[in-house]
Amino acid sequence: MNQRSNYSTTAIWFHWIIAILIITNIGLAEFTEDMSREARGPYMDYHKAIGITILFLSIGRLGWRLGHKPPPLPANMPGWQTLLSKISHVLFYVLMIGLPIGGWLWMSTYPAPFSYFGLFEVPMLPVEGNKALGEALHEGHKLGGKIMLGLVVLHLLAVAKHHLVDKHNLLARMWPG
Repeated sequence: MNQRSNYSTTAIWFHWIIAILIITNIGLAEFTEDMSREARGPYMDYHKAIGITILFLSIGRLGWRLGHKPPPLPANMPGWQTLLSKISHVLFYVLMIGLPIGGWLWMSTYPAPFSYFGLFEVPMLPVEGNKALGEALHEGHKLGGKIMLGLVVLHLLAVAKHHLVDKHNLLARMWPG
């Protein structure tokens, strides 16, 4: 049976563009953590627009993934690692879609309209005035961001382990070119 060993070019581009945007958004959130609301505002405008971009790219990526089977993991990979890989990928999709939706809903409770990179106003969702929901979404967004950061670190450590220690060369499967 001849199985493909690399991801498709489309999957690779989705991966790297979304990864760069996620790391950028985590960086923006961390960078502005101790700033005043006024100083943080312009950075958070970019954070929100990037989040909307992540949402729509992730939906596209999920659609692509559902229609295109990924290459198989190495046959000699222990079962627990295969299971952990599958769980972490599901968590990534949940967070890549859930965090932006949660943030958008959160902003809509105030409402706090925002611009998509100055091109247009992002429409608010119909939850205006629901203060309790807004507070819950804020806390959930913060927790989800911390989980995403932990998942990114775990992912990078796993890639390094598989590449450097196990010599599985999994990195090459997702590398452009």
